[in-house]
Amino acid sequence: MLRISRRTDYAVRVLISLAMHREEGPRVVQEVVNEMLIPLPFVKRIVADLTHAGLIQSRRGNKGGVWLAKRPEDISLLDVVEACEEPVEISPCIDDPDFCPLSGECPVRKRWARLRAVMRKELGSVSIAQLAEESKPAHGIVDVAMGQA
Repeated sequence: MLRISRRTDYAVRVLISLAMHREEGPRVVQEVVNEMLIPLPFVKRIVADLTHAGLIQSRRGNKGGVWLAKRPEDISLLDVVEACEEPVEISPCIDDPDFCPLSGECPVRKRWARLRAVMRKELGSVSIAQLAEESKPAHGIVDVAMGQA
């Protein structure tokens, strides 16, 4: 079964938080944890993954924190999936014809390749900026958790 891991889901939340607060400068990891309801041990590993992938930067110390390494418009869901998982793959037969002795004539192989292309296109078309914008509360609606309008 194809499934996005909890780690990737949390990584998307971390990036959305950083995008929503981008103008404020570096965010303390605990602020992200509190806002996005992610366990701290997960966030520490995710920060390492996202830093290694070049999606965020971090700095320790008094004025430290984490921030986006790129504009949120330039970070796609595909980038996040590939930073936390592995490349989007359906079947090894798509790229390795020797994987299956039937791959030359296999009608399913073409469908797997098309499905992978559709998934990559869809994930690549959604930016963290879009998700951050969609995550902002609607104007005029009371934010129950914060008690503000």
